[in-house]
Amino acid sequence: MAWMGMTVDLESPYFACFRKVAATSVVLTYLVPPFTTLLGMLLNAMGVHHGFYEEERNQLQQALRFNLRPLTPVERPQRELAKLLKLVGEGRKEEGKRPVNFPSSPVRKSFLVRPAYRLYLASESQDLIRTLWGALERSARPLYLGGSDDMVIPTLRWIGDVRWADSVETWGLIPGIHEGCELIRLPIAFQTGRDLAPPPLLALPRRLPFRLPHPQRLAFFDAEGVWLLPPTA
Repeated sequence: MAWMGMTVDLESPYFACFRKVAATSVVLTYLVPPFTTLLGMLLNAMGVHHGFYEEERNQLQQALRFNLRPLTPVERPQRELAKLLKLVGEGRKEEGKRPVNFPSSPVRKSFLVRPAYRLYLASESQDLIRTLWGALERSARPLYLGGSDDMVIPTLRWIGDVRWADSVETWGLIPGIHEGCELIRLPIAFQTGRDLAPPPLLALPRRLPFRLPHPQRLAFFDAEGVWLLPPTA
């Protein structure tokens, strides 16, 4: 079955933080949004009700493949001092069910200034791609990427059949280790259970298009070829 795809540019007009959940004493950010973050944005654009959120999220995760690239030069994150609320313990005084006080802790928070990305989405379901195109064109809710106050502006670029071809140039994230790239372990799927697989190691090219040492089979979105992540079976 043929794959259908679309590309959309995502621009944060102010700031964005794609938090690394393993960091506790500081708030660190990925250089690009994880696919889990992008899934949340797509579900928000579709206006999915919270009662069906997990079911819809799992269906979307299974049906979609993706890649992305920065539209601006990759720069080191900036830092600021921020306050984060702590969990309220059982022993704290309450009035009814509301906590009396909200303890906070100062932390160093990393953030990106006006980041912009091109997102590549593909699926074997043409109906799904058309649904996402329409949702981003007329979003059911205000869209954000990362924190709930980090708004994002989508600009639809291309929709059509994905073409497969061998190429020595790629425009997005690359599986594995490659010279001239930033290495990141980027979450690309929601997982449950005890035996959780570690996020895959991906290479983010500093310059695009990135020239590969050997031709590779890539998915072409118009004239731009990328890997589809997670890998198809």
